[in-house]
Amino acid sequence: MQEQKKQTLWRKLAPFKWRIIGGLSMLLVAILFLTIGFWKTMLIVLLVGIGLAFGFAKDRTEDFLVFLDKMSR
Repeated sequence: MQEQKKQTLWRKLAPFKWRIIGGLSMLLVAILFLTIGFWKTMLIVLLVGIGLAFGFAKDRTEDFLVFLDKMSR
């Protein structure tokens, strides 16, 4: 019964997956701004972005190069 409720909830929330992820990540950034300050938070965001870029490059090298090409325009 509990598993069925989880699946039903997931089906209802699935169309909003990226909105939920974006909202939660911005909540985390806001909490970091308030607790550790602006520049330390910016450093964390920058380092996480670099880490994501390296991970993305490792997963899909050609897609990453296309992404960099689009970003440089």
